[in-house]
Amino acid sequence: PGPAAPAAPAGPRAVAVVYNPVHVGALDDIQAVVEQAAIDAGYAPPVWLPTAKDDPGVGQTRAALALDPAVVVAVGGDGTIRHVAGELAGSGVPLGILPTGTGNLLARNLGLPIGSGVRDLASIAITGRSRRIDVGWVEADGPSLEQTAAIARIAPDSHAFAGSTPFLVIAGMGFDAAVMHSAGRGLKRTMGWGAYVVSGLRYLRRRRVKAHIVAGEGHNEFDLEARAILFANCGRLPGGFVLAPDARIDDGWLDLVVVDTKIGLLGWGDLVRRVGLQSLGLRRRPQMLPEVGSIELRRMRSVHVQAGDPELVEADGDALGYAWNVRARIERGTLLVHVL
Repeated sequence: PGPAAPAAPAGPRAVAVVYNPVHVGALDDIQAVVEQAAIDAGYAPPVWLPTAKDDPGVGQTRAALALDPAVVVAVGGDGTIRHVAGELAGSGVPLGILPTGTGNLLARNLGLPIGSGVRDLASIAITGRSRRIDVGWVEADGPSLEQTAAIARIAPDSHAFAGSTPFLVIAGMGFDAAVMHSAGRGLKRTMGWGAYVVSGLRYLRRRRVKAHIVAGEGHNEFDLEARAILFANCGRLPGGFVLAPDARIDDGWLDLVVVDTKIGLLGWGDLVRRVGLQSLGLRRRPQMLPEVGSIELRRMRSVHVQAGDPELVEADGDALGYAWNVRARIERGTLLVHVL
């Protein structure tokens, strides 16, 4: 059960803030800025609801909704934000974002001024323009006893992913999920986004994902082998890189991104080169160069991935656990978010 809902204040409407204490450094300073922004907008002082290890935002957002708030502000990384967004989807209550995480990919894709101060971001979070965006969901069935035993043999801390969870940027299986799993909190705090680069070096020789793909209602099926299978709601990464150039966060489509490499480091180098070129709007590759790094893009409303082996799954940077059969889908326009 989540935290008990505070009583809704009589008078000005409430602003609720769901925050991750791990990702908030100077909490007193942030609280002062957000409170002033709320009061300046004519709202009551914010109600603050901290996340916990066993409840990363779901129960807190439900408690916030009981206040009939004008806006719910999520303070934290993409993981905290996705949990809050999943509960707000379909409620009509807008989400405000105060990004304090490692990648802050949702904020980047929405064009929020990450480099500006907390005051500007708090003002946008509380009084910004409302934009309707899509919410992705990734889900998996619970494992059988045999599958549970197979997962336990992988590593002492291995566990299954089962159920359904939201994502706003990218979910995936394979290489990217392994990287997210191994990038520890301490490393991310020290190195920021560079923690994922360091973690990624460990998995350059990781085996490929072998899977059967069923797109949409089953009219398109195919087999593949790839380093990673990604489900993109939007495609912008840190450093100006763009993974899925056609992905739009409000178009009602899920972009399936299949990433593969060959010939060791040469393939990874070619892959980085390809991402760099398409980030500049250059999609055609010179014919004289070998195809050793590839990115295949397909658009669909939903997808079912049937993997041959248990694969790590991630959503917006959160490692979820292992699964064989994974489904991803998009819900169009179910979330209101405050933007510039």
